[in-house]
Amino acid sequence: MRLGWIDFSKEDRKKVLSVIDLLSEDGTLDELGIAPIRDGFADLFFPGTSTIQTRAKYFLIVPYALDSISRQPDTGADAMLRKLDDIERQCAKILVAENADGAIGRRTILSGGWVKRPPSAIYWAGIRRYGIFTHGSMSLTEYARVSSAIRKRKQELKKMGSRNDDAGEFGRDDVDAGALFSTSFWKLPAYCEKEWMSTLTMNLTADEASFLKSQIEFTQKGSLFAYILENGLGNVSQLSSFKDLSGISLTRSFPEQLQKDISMANSFSNFIIGIFARYNIVVSDGENKDANSEWEKYNTSIADNASIDIDAVRARLKINNPGLIQFLKTVQKHLLSGDLSSLDESIRKREEHLKGPARAKMNHIGEFDKGKWIGNGWLDYRFGNAMAIARDIFDGLEAV
Repeated sequence: MRLGWIDFSKEDRKKVLSVIDLLSEDGTLDELGIAPIRDGFADLFFPGTSTIQTRAKYFLIVPYALDSISRQPDTGADAMLRKLDDIERQCAKILVAENADGAIGRRTILSGGWVKRPPSAIYWAGIRRYGIFTHGSMSLTEYARVSSAIRKRKQELKKMGSRNDDAGEFGRDDVDAGALFSTSFWKLPAYCEKEWMSTLTMNLTADEASFLKSQIEFTQKGSLFAYILENGLGNVSQLSSFKDLSGISLTRSFPEQLQKDISMANSFSNFIIGIFARYNIVVSDGENKDANSEWEKYNTSIADNASIDIDAVRARLKINNPGLIQFLKTVQKHLLSGDLSSLDESIRKREEHLKGPARAKMNHIGEFDKGKWIGNGWLDYRFGNAMAIARDIFDGLEAV
Protein backbone atom coordinates (compact mmCIF):
# COMPACT_ATOMS: atom_id res chain seq x y z
CA MET A 1 0.00 0.00 0.00
CA ARG A 2 1.26 3.47 -0.86
CA LEU A 3 0.38 6.51 1.23
CA GLY A 4 0.74 10.14 0.24
CA TRP A 5 -0.08 13.50 1.70
CA ILE A 6 0.68 17.15 1.16
CA ASP A 7 3.34 18.03 3.74
CA PHE A 8 2.10 21.46 4.85
CA SER A 9 4.15 21.51 8.05
CA LYS A 10 6.37 19.48 10.32
CA GLU A 11 3.43 19.16 12.71
CA ASP A 12 1.23 17.68 9.96
CA ARG A 13 4.00 15.25 9.08
CA LYS A 14 4.28 14.11 12.70
CA LYS A 15 0.54 13.47 12.90
CA VAL A 16 0.59 11.27 9.79
CA LEU A 17 3.68 9.40 11.00
CA SER A 18 1.94 8.84 14.33
CA VAL A 19 -0.89 7.02 12.58
CA ILE A 20 1.53 5.01 10.45
CA ASP A 21 3.60 4.01 13.49
CA LEU A 22 0.52 2.88 15.38
CA LEU A 23 -0.64 0.77 12.46
CA SER A 24 2.79 -0.80 12.05
CA GLU A 25 2.95 -2.08 15.62
CA ASP A 26 2.65 -5.85 15.99
CA GLY A 27 -0.88 -6.81 16.97
CA THR A 28 -2.45 -3.42 16.32
CA LEU A 29 -3.37 -3.68 12.64
CA ASP A 30 -7.04 -2.75 12.60
CA GLU A 31 -8.27 -4.91 9.74
CA LEU A 32 -11.93 -4.74 10.82
CA GLY A 33 -12.14 -1.20 12.19
CA ILE A 34 -12.58 -1.95 15.89
CA ALA A 35 -9.99 0.67 16.98
CA PRO A 36 -12.58 3.10 18.44
CA ILE A 37 -13.51 0.50 21.06
CA ARG A 38 -10.00 -0.88 21.58
CA ASP A 39 -8.56 2.63 22.02
CA GLY A 40 -11.58 3.78 24.00
CA PHE A 41 -10.92 1.19 26.69
CA ALA A 42 -7.17 1.93 26.55
CA ASP A 43 -7.80 5.65 27.13
CA LEU A 44 -10.20 4.82 29.93
CA PHE A 45 -7.69 2.63 31.77
CA PHE A 46 -4.33 4.14 30.79
CA PRO A 47 -4.76 7.74 29.63
CA GLY A 48 -1.64 9.47 28.37
CA THR A 49 -0.05 6.25 27.13
CA SER A 50 0.50 4.88 23.62
CA THR A 51 1.63 1.62 22.07
CA ILE A 52 5.02 3.08 21.10
CA GLN A 53 6.02 4.43 24.51
CA THR A 54 8.78 2.44 26.17
CA ARG A 55 9.98 3.91 29.49
CA ALA A 56 8.80 6.45 32.06
CA LYS A 57 11.97 8.54 31.92
CA TYR A 58 11.00 10.06 28.57
CA PHE A 59 8.13 11.90 30.28
CA LEU A 60 10.92 13.94 31.91
CA ILE A 61 13.74 13.86 29.36
CA VAL A 62 11.65 15.83 26.87
CA PRO A 63 10.57 18.55 29.37
CA TYR A 64 14.09 18.84 30.78
CA ALA A 65 15.38 19.46 27.26
CA LEU A 66 12.70 21.99 26.37
CA ASP A 67 12.93 23.82 29.69
CA SER A 68 16.70 24.08 29.32
CA ILE A 69 16.43 25.36 25.75
CA SER A 70 13.84 27.96 26.73
CA ARG A 71 16.35 29.55 29.10
CA GLN A 72 18.84 30.14 26.31
CA PRO A 73 18.83 33.61 24.70
CA ASP A 74 18.01 34.41 21.09
CA THR A 75 16.40 31.10 20.26
CA GLY A 76 13.76 31.27 17.53
CA ALA A 77 11.09 28.58 17.18
CA ASP A 78 12.85 26.69 14.39
CA ALA A 79 16.20 26.86 16.16
CA MET A 80 14.53 25.69 19.36
CA LEU A 81 13.14 22.59 17.64
CA ARG A 82 16.51 21.88 16.03
CA LYS A 83 18.20 22.10 19.43
CA LEU A 84 15.58 19.74 20.83
CA ASP A 85 16.30 17.25 18.06
CA ASP A 86 20.04 17.51 18.75
CA ILE A 87 19.52 16.91 22.47
CA GLU A 88 17.26 13.93 21.85
CA ARG A 89 19.90 12.40 19.60
CA GLN A 90 22.59 12.98 22.23
CA CYS A 91 20.38 11.40 24.90
CA ALA A 92 19.75 8.42 22.64
CA LYS A 93 23.49 7.91 22.17
CA ILE A 94 24.03 8.04 25.93
CA LEU A 95 21.24 5.56 26.65
CA VAL A 96 22.24 3.22 23.83
CA ALA A 97 25.85 3.26 25.04
CA GLU A 98 24.55 2.23 28.47
CA ASN A 99 22.54 -0.55 26.80
CA ALA A 100 19.39 0.83 28.47
CA ASP A 101 16.26 -1.23 27.85
CA GLY A 102 13.63 0.69 25.91
CA ALA A 103 16.02 3.28 24.49
CA ILE A 104 14.22 4.89 21.55
CA GLY A 105 16.24 4.87 18.34
CA ARG A 106 18.66 2.08 19.28
CA ARG A 107 18.86 0.53 15.80
CA THR A 108 19.00 3.84 13.95
CA ILE A 109 21.63 5.29 16.28
CA LEU A 110 23.83 2.21 15.88
CA SER A 111 23.53 2.54 12.10
CA GLY A 112 24.36 6.25 12.22
CA GLY A 113 20.83 7.57 11.62
CA TRP A 114 17.95 8.95 13.62
CA VAL A 115 14.27 8.11 14.05
CA LYS A 116 11.40 9.76 12.18
CA ARG A 117 9.44 10.02 15.43
CA PRO A 118 11.63 11.15 18.32
CA PRO A 119 10.61 10.86 21.99
CA SER A 120 9.15 14.39 21.97
CA ALA A 121 6.58 13.33 19.35
CA ILE A 122 5.79 10.04 21.09
CA TYR A 123 5.39 11.46 24.60
CA TRP A 124 4.04 14.97 24.00
CA ALA A 125 0.35 14.04 24.40
CA GLY A 126 1.06 12.31 27.71
CA ILE A 127 3.26 15.17 28.93
CA ARG A 128 0.33 17.52 28.36
CA ARG A 129 -2.23 15.15 29.83
CA TYR A 130 -0.30 14.62 33.05
CA GLY A 131 0.05 18.37 33.61
CA ILE A 132 3.83 18.33 33.18
CA PHE A 133 3.29 20.89 30.43
CA THR A 134 1.00 23.39 32.11
CA HIS A 135 -0.51 25.21 29.12
CA GLY A 136 -3.12 22.80 27.87
CA SER A 137 -3.41 21.54 24.33
CA MET A 138 -0.63 23.39 22.51
CA SER A 139 1.26 21.30 19.98
CA LEU A 140 5.02 21.12 20.35
CA THR A 141 5.44 23.49 17.40
CA GLU A 142 2.95 25.94 18.90
CA TYR A 143 4.79 25.86 22.21
CA ALA A 144 8.10 26.60 20.46
CA ARG A 145 6.57 29.59 18.68
CA VAL A 146 4.95 31.01 21.83
CA SER A 147 8.03 30.43 23.97
CA SER A 148 10.23 32.06 21.36
CA ALA A 149 7.90 35.05 21.01
CA ILE A 150 7.84 35.60 24.76
CA ARG A 151 11.62 35.53 25.01
CA LYS A 152 11.94 37.91 22.10
CA ARG A 153 9.47 40.36 23.62
CA LYS A 154 11.18 40.15 26.99
CA GLN A 155 14.53 40.97 25.41
CA GLU A 156 13.00 43.95 23.59
CA LEU A 157 11.55 45.31 26.82
CA LYS A 158 14.86 44.91 28.61
CA LYS A 159 16.57 46.93 25.90
CA MET A 160 14.16 49.79 26.52
CA GLY A 161 15.43 49.99 30.08
CA SER A 162 13.49 51.27 33.08
CA ARG A 163 11.17 54.18 32.32
CA ASN A 164 10.04 56.49 35.07
CA ASP A 165 8.46 58.97 32.72
CA ASP A 166 5.01 58.72 31.22
CA ALA A 167 5.65 55.46 29.40
CA GLY A 168 2.09 55.17 28.20
CA GLU A 169 1.58 52.12 26.06
CA PHE A 170 5.07 50.77 26.78
CA GLY A 171 4.42 50.95 30.50
CA ARG A 172 1.30 48.89 30.12
CA ASP A 173 3.25 46.45 27.94
CA ASP A 174 5.79 46.05 30.74
CA VAL A 175 3.06 45.12 33.20
CA ASP A 176 1.35 42.71 30.80
CA ALA A 177 4.60 41.12 29.76
CA GLY A 178 5.73 40.78 33.34
CA ALA A 179 2.64 38.75 34.15
CA LEU A 180 3.21 36.56 31.12
CA PHE A 181 6.91 36.03 31.86
CA SER A 182 6.14 34.94 35.40
CA THR A 183 4.01 32.07 34.12
CA SER A 184 5.88 28.79 33.76
CA PHE A 185 5.14 26.31 31.00
CA TRP A 186 6.44 23.42 33.07
CA LYS A 187 5.79 21.60 36.29
CA LEU A 188 8.90 19.53 36.98
CA PRO A 189 10.82 17.95 39.83
CA ALA A 190 14.02 19.75 40.80
CA TYR A 191 16.76 19.03 38.26
CA CYS A 192 20.15 20.46 37.42
CA GLU A 193 19.86 22.34 34.14
CA LYS A 194 23.59 22.10 33.42
CA GLU A 195 24.21 18.50 34.49
CA TRP A 196 21.07 16.46 33.82
CA MET A 197 22.41 15.07 30.53
CA SER A 198 25.84 14.19 31.90
CA THR A 199 24.20 12.05 34.60
CA LEU A 200 21.43 10.67 32.40
CA THR A 201 20.20 7.11 32.94
CA MET A 202 16.91 5.42 32.09
CA ASN A 203 16.18 4.89 35.77
CA LEU A 204 14.04 7.40 37.66
CA THR A 205 15.37 8.99 40.80
CA ALA A 206 13.17 8.81 43.87
CA ASP A 207 12.13 12.44 43.36
CA GLU A 208 11.30 11.86 39.70
CA ALA A 209 9.30 8.74 40.47
CA SER A 210 7.38 10.48 43.25
CA PHE A 211 6.66 13.40 40.93
CA LEU A 212 5.33 11.25 38.07
CA LYS A 213 3.27 9.18 40.47
CA SER A 214 1.61 12.25 41.96
CA GLN A 215 0.99 13.83 38.54
CA ILE A 216 -0.72 10.74 37.15
CA GLU A 217 -2.76 10.23 40.31
CA PHE A 218 -3.87 13.86 40.40
CA THR A 219 -4.63 14.38 36.71
CA GLN A 220 -6.07 10.92 35.92
CA LYS A 221 -8.26 10.22 38.93
CA GLY A 222 -10.52 7.21 38.48
CA SER A 223 -8.30 5.52 35.90
CA LEU A 224 -6.86 2.05 36.45
CA PHE A 225 -3.37 3.54 35.94
CA ALA A 226 -3.82 6.03 38.79
CA TYR A 227 -5.36 3.37 41.06
CA ILE A 228 -2.44 0.97 40.55
CA LEU A 229 0.08 3.71 41.38
CA GLU A 230 -1.85 5.18 44.28
CA ASN A 231 -2.24 1.80 45.97
CA GLY A 232 1.26 0.54 45.27
CA LEU A 233 0.05 -2.47 43.29
CA GLY A 234 3.44 -3.59 42.06
CA ASN A 235 2.14 -7.15 41.68
CA VAL A 236 -0.37 -5.95 39.09
CA SER A 237 2.42 -4.28 37.11
CA GLN A 238 4.12 -7.68 36.85
CA LEU A 239 1.19 -9.33 35.06
CA SER A 240 1.87 -10.27 31.45
CA SER A 241 -1.42 -9.14 29.92
CA PHE A 242 -4.66 -7.30 30.58
CA LYS A 243 -6.73 -10.47 30.55
CA ASP A 244 -4.67 -11.74 33.51
CA LEU A 245 -6.48 -9.16 35.66
CA SER A 246 -9.56 -11.38 35.58
CA GLY A 247 -7.55 -14.18 37.17
CA ILE A 248 -6.48 -12.44 40.38
CA SER A 249 -8.71 -12.01 43.42
CA LEU A 250 -7.22 -8.57 44.12
CA THR A 251 -9.48 -6.99 41.51
CA ARG A 252 -12.48 -7.71 43.75
CA SER A 253 -11.20 -4.95 46.05
CA PHE A 254 -11.03 -2.40 43.20
CA PRO A 255 -13.62 0.40 43.06
CA GLU A 256 -16.92 -0.84 41.66
CA GLN A 257 -16.69 1.17 38.43
CA LEU A 258 -13.19 -0.13 37.71
CA GLN A 259 -14.37 -3.69 38.28
CA LYS A 260 -17.24 -3.16 35.84
CA ASP A 261 -14.97 -1.57 33.22
CA ILE A 262 -12.36 -4.33 33.48
CA SER A 263 -15.06 -6.98 33.17
CA MET A 264 -16.59 -5.24 30.15
CA ALA A 265 -13.22 -4.84 28.43
CA ASN A 266 -12.33 -8.50 28.95
CA SER A 267 -15.78 -9.54 27.74
CA PHE A 268 -15.30 -7.50 24.58
CA SER A 269 -11.89 -9.10 24.01
CA ASN A 270 -13.43 -12.55 24.57
CA PHE A 271 -16.13 -11.68 22.04
CA ILE A 272 -13.94 -10.18 19.35
CA ILE A 273 -11.23 -12.88 19.38
CA GLY A 274 -13.67 -15.26 17.73
CA ILE A 275 -14.22 -12.79 14.89
CA PHE A 276 -10.47 -12.38 14.44
CA ALA A 277 -10.08 -16.17 14.44
CA ARG A 278 -12.69 -16.56 11.70
CA TYR A 279 -10.98 -13.79 9.72
CA ASN A 280 -7.64 -15.60 9.86
CA ILE A 281 -9.21 -18.96 9.08
CA VAL A 282 -10.78 -17.58 5.91
CA VAL A 283 -7.70 -15.61 4.79
CA SER A 284 -5.46 -18.67 5.27
CA ASP A 285 -7.97 -20.99 3.57
CA GLY A 286 -8.31 -22.89 6.84
CA GLU A 287 -4.57 -23.52 7.27
CA ASN A 288 -3.66 -21.10 10.07
CA LYS A 289 -3.11 -23.42 13.05
CA ASP A 290 -3.33 -20.68 15.68
CA ALA A 291 -6.63 -19.46 14.25
CA ASN A 292 -8.05 -22.97 14.10
CA SER A 293 -7.01 -23.64 17.68
CA GLU A 294 -8.42 -20.32 18.90
CA TRP A 295 -11.72 -20.95 17.13
CA GLU A 296 -12.00 -24.47 18.52
CA LYS A 297 -11.67 -23.14 22.07
CA TYR A 298 -14.01 -20.24 21.34
CA ASN A 299 -16.69 -22.46 19.80
CA THR A 300 -16.98 -24.67 22.88
CA SER A 301 -18.38 -21.72 24.89
CA ILE A 302 -19.74 -19.58 22.06
CA ALA A 303 -22.90 -18.55 23.93
CA ASP A 304 -20.83 -17.10 26.78
CA ASN A 305 -18.17 -15.59 24.54
CA ALA A 306 -20.67 -13.80 22.27
CA SER A 307 -23.12 -12.61 24.92
CA ILE A 308 -21.62 -9.14 25.50
CA ASP A 309 -23.96 -6.14 25.69
CA ILE A 310 -22.72 -4.12 22.73
CA ASP A 311 -24.98 -1.16 23.53
CA ALA A 312 -23.49 -1.00 27.02
CA VAL A 313 -19.99 -0.82 25.50
CA ARG A 314 -21.12 1.89 23.10
CA ALA A 315 -22.63 3.94 25.92
CA ARG A 316 -19.70 3.55 28.31
CA LEU A 317 -17.11 4.60 25.72
CA LYS A 318 -19.38 7.14 24.00
CA ILE A 319 -18.79 5.48 20.63
CA ASN A 320 -20.34 7.43 17.76
CA ASN A 321 -19.76 4.97 14.94
CA PRO A 322 -23.02 3.44 13.70
CA GLY A 323 -21.27 1.27 11.11
CA LEU A 324 -19.03 -0.36 13.70
CA ILE A 325 -21.90 -0.98 16.13
CA GLN A 326 -24.06 -2.48 13.39
CA PHE A 327 -21.23 -4.77 12.30
CA LEU A 328 -20.69 -6.01 15.85
CA LYS A 329 -24.40 -6.70 16.35
CA THR A 330 -24.62 -8.52 13.03
CA VAL A 331 -21.69 -10.84 13.71
CA GLN A 332 -22.96 -11.39 17.24
CA LYS A 333 -26.26 -12.61 15.81
CA HIS A 334 -24.48 -15.02 13.46
CA LEU A 335 -22.24 -16.31 16.23
CA LEU A 336 -25.16 -17.04 18.53
CA SER A 337 -27.14 -18.75 15.76
CA GLY A 338 -24.15 -20.76 14.57
CA ASP A 339 -24.45 -19.45 11.01
CA LEU A 340 -20.77 -19.49 10.08
CA SER A 341 -21.36 -18.86 6.40
CA SER A 342 -23.18 -15.59 7.15
CA LEU A 343 -20.62 -14.75 9.84
CA ASP A 344 -17.70 -15.06 7.41
CA GLU A 345 -19.54 -13.10 4.74
CA SER A 346 -20.31 -10.27 7.18
CA ILE A 347 -16.65 -10.10 8.16
CA ARG A 348 -15.63 -10.04 4.49
CA LYS A 349 -18.08 -7.23 3.71
CA ARG A 350 -16.82 -5.23 6.67
CA GLU A 351 -13.22 -5.45 5.50
CA GLU A 352 -14.21 -4.66 1.94
CA HIS A 353 -16.21 -1.63 3.11
CA LEU A 354 -13.18 -0.32 5.02
CA LYS A 355 -10.49 -1.02 2.44
CA GLY A 356 -12.18 -1.51 -0.91
CA PRO A 357 -12.47 -4.82 -2.82
CA ALA A 358 -8.90 -4.83 -4.15
CA ARG A 359 -7.21 -4.39 -0.75
CA ALA A 360 -9.48 -6.60 1.35
CA LYS A 361 -7.41 -9.65 2.33
CA MET A 362 -10.51 -11.83 2.49
CA ASN A 363 -10.79 -11.33 -1.27
CA HIS A 364 -7.29 -12.78 -1.68
CA ILE A 365 -7.62 -16.10 0.13
CA GLY A 366 -4.41 -18.08 0.45
CA GLU A 367 -2.13 -15.30 -0.82
CA PHE A 368 -0.61 -14.48 2.58
CA ASP A 369 1.64 -16.30 5.05
CA LYS A 370 -0.67 -19.02 6.35
CA GLY A 371 1.30 -19.40 9.56
CA LYS A 372 1.05 -15.73 10.56
CA TRP A 373 -1.87 -14.24 12.48
CA ILE A 374 -3.10 -11.13 10.70
CA GLY A 375 -4.50 -8.14 12.60
CA ASN A 376 -5.63 -7.94 16.21
CA GLY A 377 -5.44 -10.83 18.63
CA TRP A 378 -6.37 -10.67 22.28
CA LEU A 379 -6.85 -6.99 23.12
CA ASP A 380 -4.35 -5.70 25.67
CA TYR A 381 -5.52 -2.06 25.82
CA ARG A 382 -1.89 -0.77 26.17
CA PHE A 383 -1.54 -2.72 29.42
CA GLY A 384 2.04 -3.74 28.63
CA ASN A 385 3.18 -0.20 27.85
CA ALA A 386 1.47 1.30 30.89
CA MET A 387 2.84 -1.36 33.24
CA ALA A 388 6.38 -0.79 31.96
CA ILE A 389 5.94 2.85 33.03
CA ALA A 390 4.41 1.79 36.35
CA ARG A 391 7.33 -0.56 37.07
CA ASP A 392 9.78 2.27 36.40
CA ILE A 393 7.91 4.43 38.90
CA PHE A 394 7.77 1.70 41.55
CA ASP A 395 11.47 0.96 41.09
CA GLY A 396 12.30 4.67 41.33
CA LEU A 397 10.36 5.05 44.59
CA GLU A 398 12.63 2.41 46.10
CA ALA A 399 15.80 4.15 44.88
CA VAL A 400 18.16 5.40 47.56
